[in-house]
Amino acid sequence: MRFFRGGGGSAGVSPEQQAEQLARAERSRQMVEGGGIPLEAEERIERQREEGATFTSDLSVDELAALRGIGYRPVALVMGSSLYRMGWINTGMGILSGRSSMSWGAVEPLENAALTSALFEARSRAVHRLVLEAAGLRAEGVVGVRLEIKRWEWATGMAEFTVLGTAVRRIGEAPAGEPFTSTLSGQDMAKLVMAGYRPLRLVMGASAFQAVAFFGGSLGMMGQGAVSAWSNQEVASYTRALRLAQATGRQRMAQEAGQAGSAGVVGVEIDSHILEYPTGSESVGGRIVEWVILGTAVAPQASPTALPRPSMVVPLRP
Repeated sequence: MRFFRGGGGSAGVSPEQQAEQLARAERSRQMVEGGGIPLEAEERIERQREEGATFTSDLSVDELAALRGIGYRPVALVMGSSLYRMGWINTGMGILSGRSSMSWGAVEPLENAALTSALFEARSRAVHRLVLEAAGLRAEGVVGVRLEIKRWEWATGMAEFTVLGTAVRRIGEAPAGEPFTSTLSGQDMAKLVMAGYRPLRLVMGASAFQAVAFFGGSLGMMGQGAVSAWSNQEVASYTRALRLAQATGRQRMAQEAGQAGSAGVVGVEIDSHILEYPTGSESVGGRIVEWVILGTAVAPQASPTALPRPSMVVPLRP
């Protein structure tokens, strides 16, 4: 068996094929930078739109049955992602004449606005691409959306934001308007519709608060920020940072839900992460608390489906 071919270029790839691959990659890059999705995703959606195409989903059998019960069928798995570099994040710490200095965020927690903004921007890009895929499939919405935030030791300062869900379409009806997005499972979606509500879109709240604590007692003159190295105790500055991140995140999610014209939020999921940043001293610990909360904004239906009344007796006769 021959593994290599002559003629230059990559093994088994002609110069014409290389040129075509480069042209496709450039076109795909331009599509993404223009606010669209990659070329490969466009081509996959075109194939999925063909009559009789096999659907794909991450639904369980119970979810599939529940959605069919309210008149929906799955179309395809859809995804949006954004590999986002946070860049330089100002923590207020610096080294001046060989000594560490703190310009802000010393004891009382303060929000790191640059990091919070990055969280919202990365999420917005990922969800936008998910919606574009669903719209390309002529889906009415996406159910079971999951947000995953991944970080790696080999990529300091970078995070991958991925949203994944199943595009669904109402049987026998054409979609109207932008597809809805929802964190709800198939069963929860069915219960929501039967309870007289409809999903609108994903809403998110995020916040990143930073604080430092002084360990070892050598900086005990700092008062409430000092933590003894010889006893178990709460690190109050970190606790306050966590509570502030939570409260701010919840408030921002509620604001997004209000802007969407919703009656409330259901299906809430929470992701939290702790970042450590250098302070220039072993006795000073700097931490950033990231808190991301994701939910589904819902609104009442114009003509709700009647709920079946529960019964304590199961009839055995037909």
